[in-house]
Amino acid sequence: MNLNESAGQTGNSERVIRLVRPSVVALCGPAACGKSAFAARHFRPTQIISSDRCRALVCDDEQDQRFQAQAFALLDFLVEQRLGVNRLCVVDSTALTQGSRQSLLELARRHRVPCVVFLFETPLAVCIARDAGRERSVGQPVVERQYQMFEQAKSSIAQEGFDQIVELRDEELNQVRIEIVFRPAPRVTAGPPHPEAHRFAPRPAQPARPGPPGPPRESSPSSGQTGTGKPSAEPGGSAQSGDAPAPPSEKKS
Repeated sequence: MNLNESAGQTGNSERVIRLVRPSVVALCGPAACGKSAFAARHFRPTQIISSDRCRALVCDDEQDQRFQAQAFALLDFLVEQRLGVNRLCVVDSTALTQGSRQSLLELARRHRVPCVVFLFETPLAVCIARDAGRERSVGQPVVERQYQMFEQAKSSIAQEGFDQIVELRDEELNQVRIEIVFRPAPRVTAGPPHPEAHRFAPRPAQPARPGPPGPPRESSPSSGQTGTGKPSAEPGGSAQSGDAPAPPSEKKS
């Protein structure tokens, strides 16, 4: 699927972008370029998998960079679980390194679904101004470094194997409409279990403990046993296997 097939203009200058569910959508751009606001405007909260949120879930601080490996392991795990049940995955991270993008491409290929990248073409000055107005700013040097990485990444993304590349200028972010088409992915052969999967498996049922021995019971016709020790037929039913069929009852004249 290419960009011409999946994006178009309507009569009122609204840009329509068509996505497939399930698929992986990577939001790529420096800090404060508008990724999170765009995602919140166009997708359900459950469809958005944020690296900041994963970092906060791991270590209680979304800006603590010491736990990147654990945060992205959680992010990949969530993407894989959602793809397994035909869900859309919008990954809200900078996606500035080829390794991070390659990880998402591999997850998409494993589940045989499209992988799309959105490139946020926001001017550096706008990113710096937005970051300065945030309560938790990353700082101008970080924004400038990420912006330079973004400019370098754009030259290689076209050769990385994405099914769709969507370039979004800052002035058109409010003129976009997302259309999602459901197309179930083919079933994927189960791979090796996740290392933590055993923690979520249901526990096996515990065998019932035997009670104290009681006095032996005598069989009686009312208890469903015949004098020979064989089970009797259920009322209105046929005899069980191994018993002779009961003779038909005779009517009295």
